[in-house]
Amino acid sequence: MQVYFVASSRLVGKDTDLYLQIYKIISREHKMVSDKVLKWIKSGIKDLSQESIETKKENYLHVIKSIKKADMVVMEISGHSVSMGYILSKALEENKPVIALHTADMNPVFVKGIVNSKLILVEYNKKNLEQVISDSINKAKCLVDMRFNFFVSPKILNYLDWVAQKRMIPKSVFLRHLIEREMKKDREFKK
Repeated sequence: MQVYFVASSRLVGKDTDLYLQIYKIISREHKMVSDKVLKWIKSGIKDLSQESIETKKENYLHVIKSIKKADMVVMEISGHSVSMGYILSKALEENKPVIALHTADMNPVFVKGIVNSKLILVEYNKKNLEQVISDSINKAKCLVDMRFNFFVSPKILNYLDWVAQKRMIPKSVFLRHLIEREMKKDREFKK
């Protein structure tokens, strides 16, 4: 599995040992699509808000590229961060499973309101961190989409193009919703 691990640079600077531990736990068994958090730990970066506009643009593009490349996204969200909220939303929009880790003292009220089967919101502490990450990644593996290509007639393609434009959704999302509706109706189908 290709995993994108991300956290707020501000929080990474406050507890580098924790974020290094998370990075190491994930990277033992999975390919990391970015080592940005690791670089922040090694370079001592405290807060991206102090960086140049060019660095901020590069970081944004790096985040978007990493989300698209990853099979799943692991986030540590134990702090208030507009950036982490945006990244979480963007990853879900890309239909990626998202593991959002948080500590007991940080109640992510807004994130708890998100209804999305690909969001795994998990509380952890330093004693159970490794088990929580392992269990969450195993759960997220079941949520990773598989590519499936097939041929359609020009008439069907025209319809899919029309639906995509009219409803403002990708063709694949429309087809996925059709199949999911049929799955719910089919009483013989067992998951």
